[in-house]
Amino acid sequence: MTLPARPKPSTIAVLMLAEDADRTSVLRAQLSMVLPQATVTTSDSSSLMEGAMPEADVAVVDIGVVTQHAPADALRVLRARGFGGPIVIVSASPDEPRLHALMHSLGAVGVSRAVVDGAPTELGAAVIGALGTRSSAASAQLTHARRVFAAGQVALSLQHGINNPLAALLAEAQLLQLEELTSEQRASVDRMVELCRRVVALVRRLDALAEGT
Repeated sequence: MTLPARPKPSTIAVLMLAEDADRTSVLRAQLSMVLPQATVTTSDSSSLMEGAMPEADVAVVDIGVVTQHAPADALRVLRARGFGGPIVIVSASPDEPRLHALMHSLGAVGVSRAVVDGAPTELGAAVIGALGTRSSAASAQLTHARRVFAAGQVALSLQHGINNPLAALLAEAQLLQLEELTSEQRASVDRMVELCRRVVALVRRLDALAEGT
């Protein structure tokens, strides 16, 4: 019997407005971690004014790198060119009164740069929240990504808490091995060193988990 093919997640087209290549790379990486099915097109306000309007489900605008003028220009161009989808603003201060008023008037939502940089899944969360009911499959991927990210943070915290005292304990045990010991004492010290090395191996596995997030 042939099983039905599992449906592929629908593609999410993202229009990213940025002029800084490094920042664009960071945001792309954060989106791809949570929304691997997203296709990203980059642009700037000048290109939007002069060229064809790219098709997109959602726009992401990183404020501070979108032209040297106020990011309001890019936002207004989007709406003026007929873009009716949701807009996500990544800003150092999304609650700043003038920016907040502009976002409200244009139907945009904001997310803090500090939040996005500290927890990469949050940009995906903002995009999914902006898309609403059109992103049920993406919501499931976000939940999974958040769990993986949280596990990595726990692993990193454990690694930092264990490494220093473990290194000191192993060093002390190895110094004891150099002392004049009875056979019984030496066997005990050798066991201490071996157990320390086992814990070191476990901590390295925590390192690998943290680096994978």
